[in-house]
Amino acid sequence: MTDVDQIVVRIEELLSESDARAEELVRMLMQLYGAGLERMVEILGDSEYAERFADDKLIGSLLLLHGLHPLDAETRVRRMLAKLEQSFGAHFSLEGMERDVARVRVEKNGSPLPGGIGEVIERAALEVAPDLAGVKVEGLPAEPLVQIER
Repeated sequence: MTDVDQIVVRIEELLSESDARAEELVRMLMQLYGAGLERMVEILGDSEYAERFADDKLIGSLLLLHGLHPLDAETRVRRMLAKLEQSFGAHFSLEGMERDVARVRVEKNGSPLPGGIGEVIERAALEVAPDLAGVKVEGLPAEPLVQIER
């Protein structure tokens, strides 16, 4: 859970303990900040700064929260997979997006993949696209069986 997610959860907790006026105040503040972010995105257009904002964890999270992120979930996952390929020397492809679930295929490039690579892919995908319902990783090598001596 990101810092922004934790803050939103805490705000919701506080609101449940407070009255309707406080809830309305927070809603209005969120609308104000959302409108400000929307205007920033409009002004930036397709500039280098827009891409830098989208790639920034905090700003990107705020843009997602307000439905303003310039990149869709599919594009964000594809970009993340390209970065992971460089780190692990394997090929990761996004096979599709069905019902907000990303389907990722793993293909080795000769050297063995580290254990837990599926979890690494899932965590990274959900970090760049928290709006996904889930991630399904296919093509992982079977875990080796451990022989137990008698």
